[in-house]
Amino acid sequence: MIVAFAVAAAVSTVSYSPVGKWTMDYQQDLCLLTRPYESNGTKVTLGFRQAPGDFQTEVIILSADSPDEALRGGGVIMRPDPATTIISMGVSLRIPGGRKRVLRFMAPHAQIVGLGSQVGLTIEELGQGAMTFPLDRADKALRALVTCETDQIRSWGVDLSQMAVTAKPIGDVTKWFVFPLQAAHNRQDGDTTVRWSIDTKGRVDGCTIVRSSGNPVLDSSACKQIIKRGKYQPAIGKDGKPMRSLETRLLIWSLGGWPSQRR
Repeated sequence: MIVAFAVAAAVSTVSYSPVGKWTMDYQQDLCLLTRPYESNGTKVTLGFRQAPGDFQTEVIILSADSPDEALRGGGVIMRPDPATTIISMGVSLRIPGGRKRVLRFMAPHAQIVGLGSQVGLTIEELGQGAMTFPLDRADKALRALVTCETDQIRSWGVDLSQMAVTAKPIGDVTKWFVFPLQAAHNRQDGDTTVRWSIDTKGRVDGCTIVRSSGNPVLDSSACKQIIKRGKYQPAIGKDGKPMRSLETRLLIWSLGGWPSQRR
């Protein structure tokens, strides 16, 4: 990590200014918060995409791209404040049929919500340079993101107001999801949003594909793996008794340096 930070210090930094308001978009079982920024005529969009019930948030940066840019994968550093550094693995790819590129990586949900108290955010894709974004008026926008998440979870029949303690995974969650060999052999990738239920004994007893990757191997593998490996300390209600709960994950199956969203 010391070497990585030494390299990071040598790269250029581009400072962006907001050119529009925060926009909250309620999507199907997803919440998307975005804001446009600009620097010397170059426009980018900073976004936070939340799968309700996911303990991580996907950070998205949409920018212009030249036609010959290839897929990249590697380390991303996010600094929500001077004293905090978050290291993640990201993938940067060109959007098909256009001249846009999107950088995607995951960050802890609590850290993203905490950005409302910060004045700025720095994001660095290692080897590509850093970007800084002012976060004025982000507190209200991020509260809207949390409200969207709560509304969507309530629509699934789960009342978070009755939950005193959320379900906690047992063991290393990063080992639950592994890229399916068949899909890797065929060079297939995609995104699967999956939701599963946790019973009062902490067992995963149901799984639903909320958003398909378009690949049945990836989708079926997501549910098979969580049912096989997922174990929890069950959620506890305010009455002190175990209660059923739901969780959702956005799984990013990518062969370009981010093999899967392993959590």
